[in-house]
Amino acid sequence: MRKFRFLAILTLVLSLPFLAGCSRTTVAKDLNGMGSPDGQVLGHLSTSNVGLHFLMGKKPLAGDASLEKTVADFTAAAREQNASKVRIVQSSRRAWWFIFFPFTVLVTPVTSNVAGEAIA
Repeated sequence: MRKFRFLAILTLVLSLPFLAGCSRTTVAKDLNGMGSPDGQVLGHLSTSNVGLHFLMGKKPLAGDASLEKTVADFTAAAREQNASKVRIVQSSRRAWWFIFFPFTVLVTPVTSNVAGEAIA
């Protein structure tokens, strides 16, 4: 059991640098003909970023998972959908400092997400 736990933690720690800096946007376009008072909804977008930050998320080391960067990626994805406006419905940012305490207090995995509508 101890060996399995050690291997699981080692695998996760070694894979974190490869996942850092990832940005992913998903688009849902089937809104069943529903509209918006602000215009035609082109789709619902959700953008997520993953990064490694220093000191519980203060400064990016590998990848930038700050809310500012995630909003910039979200609006860039909305532009790709030919949107002229966006409505941000939800946003979140989490520093995962508690996962492998005390190591992750210094080098902290951070995730952020912004979701909203792309409007024509």
